[in-house]
Amino acid sequence: MRGSRVYVCDSTALIDLYQHFPKKFKKLKTPVSNSFVKIPEGVYRELVRKTDKLRKMVEIWSSKYDFEISIKHDRRLLNELPRIDRTYGYKVTVGGKDYPGFWSSPSGSKSANAQVVTVGKVLGYIVVSDDRAVRYACLLENVECIG
Repeated sequence: MRGSRVYVCDSTALIDLYQHFPKKFKKLKTPVSNSFVKIPEGVYRELVRKTDKLRKMVEIWSSKYDFEISIKHDRRLLNELPRIDRTYGYKVTVGGKDYPGFWSSPSGSKSANAQVVTVGKVLGYIVVSDDRAVRYACLLENVECIG
């Protein structure tokens, strides 16, 4: 991990890492335990809906470490989340071209993508996502994003 930067992941980033690079995924335990990797509560809910080993790992990390970010306990996150969700929910406009927004994901309007971008913006964390809507929202909100 670069210095002491904190990374906030969306569910797809963790699922893809878990499915395609299981040995690398296991190495996440150290940065998770040192609070360098986190997820918002919406991502946690998405991940624990599954019934596999990833679910168990996420539940263990959440109970043992400072892994899950509670949106409802931080007024700054609570205030910014609705704006991010409204602005990029339906569509994201970049360079005069419209792209599908957060709500076009399989999770629809229940998607946690807005939470991921909000946490990145408000807390200054680096967003980890391969989702185009998330990457473009980060670009427009001046949030560092890797994916």
